[in-house]
Amino acid sequence: MPLRDHYLTVLRQGFVPIWVADGFDAVLLAEAAVAAGAGAVEITCRRSTVRDDIRRVRRRFPELTVLAGSLVDDGPLFDHLRRRRPDMPSIAELADLGVHGLVSAMPLSEATLARYAATHLLMPGVETLADAVRALEAGAHFAKFFTASATGEAARVRTLTSAPTHGLLPVFVTGGVTLATVAPYVAAGAALLGSGWDVLLGPCYQQLQAKSDLTTISLALRAFLDASRDARRAHNAPMLHPDDATLLAQVPFHHPFPAG
Repeated sequence: MPLRDHYLTVLRQGFVPIWVADGFDAVLLAEAAVAAGAGAVEITCRRSTVRDDIRRVRRRFPELTVLAGSLVDDGPLFDHLRRRRPDMPSIAELADLGVHGLVSAMPLSEATLARYAATHLLMPGVETLADAVRALEAGAHFAKFFTASATGEAARVRTLTSAPTHGLLPVFVTGGVTLATVAPYVAAGAALLGSGWDVLLGPCYQQLQAKSDLTTISLALRAFLDASRDARRAHNAPMLHPDDATLLAQVPFHHPFPAG
């Protein structure tokens, strides 16, 4: 599938479920996600089994767009982490596993962004307007902002998407996005949202790890997907346009894909 199609899959979905470090089987969660109607998921490197999880999910659901999350770029920080956690994969290793996107809470170097911009969706972490601009100009597709809940919720996101920025910044908000905050984030201009299964499943999270119920897990994600779609219908209807070329032409934020 071309990168443009993976981008459209993620963009249209609007909300991405995130695999965190827990006792859930990765394939079972993927099955629940597919049953809920998801076409894109994020499997994080917080899981000690991330390599095997990615292989198994890719093999079982080859049509899924799989993002690898919680990455650490090459350099001294990664080297230190690798000594502590030998199971931590590098970005190159994750690319070799066949993931379609690379997501990090931390910045990615310009060299890394340039290396993968034509082949993978790139979502590096940002904290400021300047961070976001630098990342996007270096090849990122979304600017990941994962501390919004700690820095003012949707009001903070609105500063990145407001009139003075001309809506140019495709902001991906993660970190504590609940059903109640989906609509405010969409109204604030967020291009994409995501939460871990710990948030999606709420008080049932621990219980479902001990005794999984595919239907319950799937319905929980479905509620977030529906909330995202409803919020877009109310606040950003062009994001729901069924024609790919029209959608790409209408979105206000930067992306590298031609509309035609």
